[in-house]
Amino acid sequence: MDTKTLIDAYLGCRSNKRRSPDSVYFELHWERDLKRLEEDFADRSLVSLLYAFVAPRPRPREVIACLMQGKILQYYFDINVRPKVEGELTERTYNNRIGYGPNKAVEQLMKDIREVSQNYTRDCWIIGRDIRAYFPSSDLDRSYEHYRALIERYFSDQPELQEDLLYILLRTNYSYPEENIHLRSPRCKWDPIIAEGKSVIFNAKPGKGACLGNQYWQVEKNYDLNDFDHFQVDTCGLHYVRFVDDMRWVVANKEAGLAHVALSEKKLKEEYDYEMHPRKRSCQHYTKGGDFIGIWFKPGRTYIGNRVVRNAKKHIREWNRHASQDNIDHFIASINSYTGQMKHHAAYNIIRDLVDNCVSQKWLRYVHFNEDRLCYQANAGYTHNELLLRKYHFKLHRNDKARTAQRPGVAAA
Repeated sequence: MDTKTLIDAYLGCRSNKRRSPDSVYFELHWERDLKRLEEDFADRSLVSLLYAFVAPRPRPREVIACLMQGKILQYYFDINVRPKVEGELTERTYNNRIGYGPNKAVEQLMKDIREVSQNYTRDCWIIGRDIRAYFPSSDLDRSYEHYRALIERYFSDQPELQEDLLYILLRTNYSYPEENIHLRSPRCKWDPIIAEGKSVIFNAKPGKGACLGNQYWQVEKNYDLNDFDHFQVDTCGLHYVRFVDDMRWVVANKEAGLAHVALSEKKLKEEYDYEMHPRKRSCQHYTKGGDFIGIWFKPGRTYIGNRVVRNAKKHIREWNRHASQDNIDHFIASINSYTGQMKHHAAYNIIRDLVDNCVSQKWLRYVHFNEDRLCYQANAGYTHNELLLRKYHFKLHRNDKARTAQRPGVAAA
């Protein structure tokens, strides 16, 4: 890997992480650190650059991340390998894929319900299962062999690239966080996670444990069950949807469906050493609806989960205490992340309740609610560029001047 390739990987990696602490710290001496990374990579002397913290919401969860040096290499690995992975995945797995995501997964589930029930005129059942401790139970050797075979199959005509990818795979897959980790949260915050057996650092068995928070593992855990997904879709021809470790089957015959799911559980245990969560097992008639990845559904409609609504109200109350022009961008980004999720479901009344009853009147000086797009926007004179213009006396480009001049009451610089 030469310097230009490494710089391109760095610029691509930081494009959506520019303001993260790791990216800011790395950028202070990025030429020096990139050169060191290049030398370590050429000498094959890379070390683990992992740290861990506990994310408190929605429940305590262990997150294992890596410094910017590790993210750059994982990004380089991903842009080369992910297209090959995408070509082998089924259309029924929706996590960490461009153009997919949770909303698409719920849409597919609703489509399956309508198809199996013949437009809601026949009986059908929705069977749900969830793998227990999916990331801590991951087998490192199986993950490595899957990716190694993929790289050797697709990059045999590029020996130098193949060797680099295999080395990144080796160092990333076998990073052993239980031995090479820096804890950024107090040790006491791990107690509830350890009690549930969901800690890679403290609970994982030898040779097991994937790092939740690494780009490599997010994609690999989708590819890990690829053969299982093909068995469900291609071999058995079932209406099946998976998002990470959350699975749903839509069947017309309840007894046959439960028997197949029991066979699938046995297959996961024997071939992958995964166990289903005992408290996350369901089998419901479609008229009763159910939930899937935080979305509640009924025949022909979906609803946002109560937890999302509670979190939205909590964050709005927090921002109401800091209503000022310095926080306009943060407030808009925070509340629009919730309204943007809600407007895909039957949640118009919930959005109106947030706008009319939760958002403080103090914010109306700086922002307004766009009824057509169902989102908040900055008022004239308080957009990001206009605030920078007044604060730092920036000179706007021609296009920015034209847009600014079109707003009533705002003079272009």
